Amino acid sequence: MKIERGKSLLYLTQHDVVNAGLNERDVMELVRTALTEHGQKRVEMPAKIGIHPQPNTLMHAMPAWVPGVKACGIKWAECFPENHRFNLPQTSGLMILNDPETGWPICVMDAIWVTAKRTAAVTALACEFLAPKDTEVAGMLGAGVQGHEHALALPHALPKLKELKFFDRFPERARQLVKDLQPKVKKVKLVACETVEEVVRGSKVVASATAILQKPNPQVRDEWIEPGAFLAPVDFDSMWEWKTFKRADKFLVDDHGEMKYFMTVGYLPHGLPKLHGEIGEVVAGVKPGRERDDELIIDMNIGMGVEDMVVGWEVFRRAQEKKLGKVLPV
Repeated sequence: MKIERGKSLLYLTQHDVVNAGLNERDVMELVRTALTEHGQKRVEMPAKIGIHPQPNTLMHAMPAWVPGVKACGIKWAECFPENHRFNLPQTSGLMILNDPETGWPICVMDAIWVTAKRTAAVTALACEFLAPKDTEVAGMLGAGVQGHEHALALPHALPKLKELKFFDRFPERARQLVKDLQPKVKKVKLVACETVEEVVRGSKVVASATAILQKPNPQVRDEWIEPGAFLAPVDFDSMWEWKTFKRADKFLVDDHGEMKYFMTVGYLPHGLPKLHGEIGEVVAGVKPGRERDDELIIDMNIGMGVEDMVVGWEVFRRAQEKKLGKVLPV
């Protein structure tokens, strides 16, 4: 399938993206590359800009250039937590890949699958460096798309994991996730819980992927958190008490510039605690990860364009090999 620069581009639907054939380990290694390049400051990635048409919604432009893998382009991503009213996922998006030699667009693809996979992969990679090595029990707040993807990704990063607990504001969603995924996650017991407290107590790792709120609605009590736990909010401070963030021994984000942008549009009303660094710096070996068993470590990841570009370009490459998608004139 030949794409002629300046004359045609490849359009990939979500079905095409899935059929390109990347699995969880593939995505984790691609994200590892993206985070390493980001941690070594070898990328160009302006902080997100966006619009916010409804309360607690966002539509963000995410450009990125990763010279090490010659991947560049932009993702236009949306998050509308109330989309369940329309029977739609809360996250959507499109990605444009550009030829780095001429700047011409060469691929337009659905970004839902890439966003879902790379977000969970970041949490999994963070677990490699920041979670207690003996973690047997983990918890997930939110059983939507990210709950699903974290269930598939976390067992790859937590080799001693025996139980993964879920809570969702729609209880049936958590029960359905367990029913659907238990046959695929055979070595880890999946459990649907009735309360947030059930998920958090006893879990050495807790991730949260719920609605991203401008005004936090803390539901995780600080006293429920296990000593030496690793917490991975994918939803800012929406679910967490500020005192938990403030007492962390190490607090990380994915990109400090992007977090500062979010503060200018009303998110993170408390600001951020003192930062240990960015997760890419830990993955790249620039800064240390977990150093003691009793450290409370928090890594807040909201997603970066460098991750999307590195994963998206591999999807594009495989799609061409498999002759997926539709060639369109420009």
